[in-house]
Amino acid sequence: MEQNVYVNLKSLKTSVSGDRQTAFDKLSTAFGKYSKTGNDNNQADKPTKYASRMDMLRVAVKDYLDPTAGMTDEQKERFIKKLYAKIQSGKKLTPDELAYLRKYDPVTYMKVVRIQAKREALETQLKNCKSKEEAQELYVDIVSRIPEDDPARKELLAAYDDAYEEFKKSDDYGSLPEKVKNKR
Repeated sequence: MEQNVYVNLKSLKTSVSGDRQTAFDKLSTAFGKYSKTGNDNNQADKPTKYASRMDMLRVAVKDYLDPTAGMTDEQKERFIKKLYAKIQSGKKLTPDELAYLRKYDPVTYMKVVRIQAKREALETQLKNCKSKEEAQELYVDIVSRIPEDDPARKELLAAYDDAYEEFKKSDDYGSLPEKVKNKR
């Protein structure tokens, strides 16, 4: 059974990013100790080994899912400051940053997920615009629809601004005509 877990964890290596590679290395180290040896047949020792293996699995998976695992206090502080600055400026968050919020600040996580979903919807709509004027009108319209009492208004405005500015720098925007000519 433990070999299957190790093999399944090993298959994660192909699906994780370079930043997560260190977490995979932690998992490999944690489970490397438990390869088949001659003394694994001792029945009296199995419950103790199983419990320690489960504890080791729990710790290894926890470290894998925590992007700040292995960071010094100073590095964690910089990571957290950078994360909240990105939220305030409306930038897209990385999967590691979202994982951190999900674990340590679920309220902000839910707010950020909502903001990013709305940002992606705007990005999709902007790509479907037929002119620069239409893109501008869409942006103004969507910004004007944000309720004044929305608790994430500031962050949402920043996300919309960032998405629109990124779109204006894109080739898609550059290839659009200023206005769509009326067809009659």
